[in-house]
Amino acid sequence: MQLCINSQIPCAIGGAGGNSIFIDTEGSFVAKRAAQIAAASSRNLDLLDKSTSPGNRMTTDKLMQGIQYCRVHSPMELIAMVRMLDGIVQAHPKTKLIVVDSIAFLFRSNFSDVNVRTKLVATLGRQLTAVARKYDIAVVVMNQMSTKIESHNDQRMRQGSERAPGMVHPALGETWASVCTHRIRLYNHGNGQRSARLFKSPSIQEQCVKFQIVSGGISDVGNTLPQAVSISGDEDGELGPDLEENIFHWEPTDLL
Repeated sequence: MQLCINSQIPCAIGGAGGNSIFIDTEGSFVAKRAAQIAAASSRNLDLLDKSTSPGNRMTTDKLMQGIQYCRVHSPMELIAMVRMLDGIVQAHPKTKLIVVDSIAFLFRSNFSDVNVRTKLVATLGRQLTAVARKYDIAVVVMNQMSTKIESHNDQRMRQGSERAPGMVHPALGETWASVCTHRIRLYNHGNGQRSARLFKSPSIQEQCVKFQIVSGGISDVGNTLPQAVSISGDEDGELGPDLEENIFHWEPTDLL
């Protein structure tokens, strides 16, 4: 959600000045939380560029309108959505970001045939890569972590691998790992301490940065910009129609 908001930062202050597409496989997109991040980002942008006229301000409503949302419930719906991305991006040329959260959720339990799953995942990866290159946009795909207990023989054969016996490693195996040009792993160290480690990139050396999650979204550790934002909603996180309707929704029936 933070990336979807950040993709709309105006070009005049170093942003992409675009819109985003959020493909949700888990039901993890919470409109109330997105509105909190949008409200905080709007305030921060006002501080960064005080010369912006009132009509050009990146308000909470405007930032929410820049997110195009689709909820998919099955692997076939996800495949259909990805196939349609080429036409969708053509129809929405301001698109600068596509987020899939997550790629693993629908494939970890819906396929008994690993070979079929592997082929479908590889195909999705190629299609997403093609869209990214054709339109020069960022595609961010969330994966999940799983635990694999290895035998003694597996451990000996694994020399030089980044995996440790019995420790978590990315789901979907090496097939998906080879698809991604950049790989970032997120860590939660407890006590509000988090970090992100870049460990695969064709152009940037491996590095690790610390960050924190606050009421206004993700920020650098020690960030002093205003973050506390209150957005009204019910106990389930539902917004009123004014903000909820600002998100452009696709339904699976629109895709198939």
